[in-house]
Amino acid sequence: SCVRGETLKGEHPKNATKRTTMEEIDDIVTDIAQGCAGKGQRVPKVLAAFIARTILESDPVLFSPEKELSNEGIETLVRMGIARCCQKDDPALETIKMQVTFDSTYVRYEEELAQSNEARANKTKDLIRSIIGVRPKGGTDFETLTALYRQIFSYLQFVSRGQGGLDGKGLSQADPAAVERAVERELAAALESVFPRIGLKSFVLLGAEEKRLQLEELARIVTGIRLFNREQGKGGAGLDHVEDAVATTVSDLREALDAEVAEQHEVCTRYQETLVYCHLRKPDEATAENLERWAQELANRRQYCAYLASLAEDAAASARRVAAQRDAFASEMDELQGMVGGRAAVPKEHVYPKFDAVAAAWFALDEELRVVESRVAVLEEL
Repeated sequence: SCVRGETLKGEHPKNATKRTTMEEIDDIVTDIAQGCAGKGQRVPKVLAAFIARTILESDPVLFSPEKELSNEGIETLVRMGIARCCQKDDPALETIKMQVTFDSTYVRYEEELAQSNEARANKTKDLIRSIIGVRPKGGTDFETLTALYRQIFSYLQFVSRGQGGLDGKGLSQADPAAVERAVERELAAALESVFPRIGLKSFVLLGAEEKRLQLEELARIVTGIRLFNREQGKGGAGLDHVEDAVATTVSDLREALDAEVAEQHEVCTRYQETLVYCHLRKPDEATAENLERWAQELANRRQYCAYLASLAEDAAASARRVAAQRDAFASEMDELQGMVGGRAAVPKEHVYPKFDAVAAAWFALDEELRVVESRVAVLEEL
């Protein structure tokens, strides 16, 4: 729906002249955006490109697909693009703007989430690869084993926490340095409990895949322990209550969408009833110009409703996932509390799987929070 990646006159790129290269297309789009800025209108390049494309396709006489786009043609296109983008009180233009805003914003946040997840996954893989690559000379190679233990600790520092919402800054307002020190203390204690240094001798004998699986399990168990301690009021530094935050966020989003959908459906109904009345009764004020205007306004509201419905569908899917993971988190945590209670010691084969499950649910909720926040951001853009 925009001119990026194509010649402005519809030719195949290999047949394009100098005037229709990608550089020229970018120049046209940039000129339109800058021209609008000069008139006090902020127009994203993607909208400028969309408008340029619609102008080209709507006037094949002025912009013949059989002819090269000349310098004069480019100047005319830029001038018409600026005028079109800067039109005031134009429902059809507002609909185009809304379409571009929704599509580009939705895609942008999806790409940001994907890139963030990919970067985190790559960093995790690098840390694991580095750990797997350590080759002590023997059980008495204490220097190498000590370095290996530090690497495992660094790995846990990175993975044993959430991503902190859409902006990655976390939900808590505590002093970052103090939180980091507390995190390090808790991680060190949990690591020594679950995977004491003596375990390194058997760890280095494992194959690469076994090491990877053990490290991933270790991260979940350690995180689960810290989450359990957080629930007891005895730790959990840096571990936000995402299980509550995501539930509140998705609930608020659904309420906002439901209210907006109800209001816009009522608006559409009034427009539709008015248009039907005018066509049947033909009152004096129902001029052709007014009818076209009202029809465009109705189309605008219907398009808005369609985007609201799309976001509501996403929100409902998120709500189902949140409910399932919160149930799992609460259930596993309750069982852990029942197992541990005031006991001095509990068999690890009983509690470790519970710590693992608690962490898995929490990580899933942390990821879902970022998805829900991205949908909130899209709604705000609309």
